[in-house]
Amino acid sequence: MARSYCHCMSVSVGLVGCGTIGREIAQRFADGTITADLTAVYDRNQEKCQTVADTFAETDRPITADAFSDLFKTADLVVEAAGQSAVSDVAVPGLEAGCDVLLLSVGALADADLRDRIFRTATHEQQRIHVPSGAIAGLDAVKAAALTGDLETVSLTTRKNPAGLAGANYLVENDIDVHAFDEARTVFEGPATEAAIAFPSNINVAMALSLAGIGPDETNVRIVADPDEDNNVHQIEATGGMGTIETTVRNVPSPTNPKTSYLAAISAIEKLRGMSTTVSVGT
Repeated sequence: MARSYCHCMSVSVGLVGCGTIGREIAQRFADGTITADLTAVYDRNQEKCQTVADTFAETDRPITADAFSDLFKTADLVVEAAGQSAVSDVAVPGLEAGCDVLLLSVGALADADLRDRIFRTATHEQQRIHVPSGAIAGLDAVKAAALTGDLETVSLTTRKNPAGLAGANYLVENDIDVHAFDEARTVFEGPATEAAIAFPSNINVAMALSLAGIGPDETNVRIVADPDEDNNVHQIEATGGMGTIETTVRNVPSPTNPKTSYLAAISAIEKLRGMSTTVSVGT
């Protein structure tokens, strides 16, 4: 049965994943930036889980769950911040338990079967899936253009320092040593579906963009390793009958994880904060 909530009532939130982004989100619950109640947290590493819980005052401290499924019992909304491998375990069971789900590891939806199963479950259970904008800008404009039917092409170029790309599946499988680069080089170009699988820790933004626009298989992604680039840079170009949309965001990498842009955490925080505000602007 669907649980409904609005800005006039308190929302109970469960958090799966207490890594870089999960800790940042939890801190905003603790300091009151997000007015909803973080009631439970889960991470496979219980030390990380306890560290997050300990940032709260004793009276507001979330419980540390022994299994992510425990969060479904009390939460109106489950936030996934645990990586792509956790999405299949969290999304469908959470929706079936009557929870809305906020997905940060949206790159997992490159798997068409998983994507279809999650979307069908949300429709059947009358629950909602939330996808924050992440580390890019312009999704509002892309969504509006897609709605008109005039959107023809969408592309994303991501440029990162090799440290932010090293260890990605695609690079390992193709024996590409990005640390050996002395100049910028394109290491991947293809559809968003392939990019999200090839670079699971780097390119969740590609799937968010594709879902807002013309679809995962039609959205082109180019990934550039640039030893002279200190930021995580995402450039979007969308064209069609409505004109051209161009955005560039130069994100500061997270100080504890260069694969993650700091804006990705902030985007999720704003999405959560906006659920309980009277005025909502944009995504």
